[in-house]
Amino acid sequence: MNISELLFIASMITLIVGFVGVVMIILLGLMDLMHIQLRVQVDRKKYIRNIIILLVVGGLLSTAYLMMK
Repeated sequence: MNISELLFIASMITLIVGFVGVVMIILLGLMDLMHIQLRVQVDRKKYIRNIIILLVVGGLLSTAYLMMK
């Protein structure tokens, strides 16, 4: 395995986790609209910040992969 394959794998993992996080944010918003309460309190600002960081890092890794190809 060379470095470009590792970059590709890392970028795909971070992008997939980031998009799953976006789906979770949408689901949490829908649950708020339908007045469904969770037993666990979610710190949304921290959660959204982490998702944005994941998406940016995934984008940077995929850009680095494309530059190496």
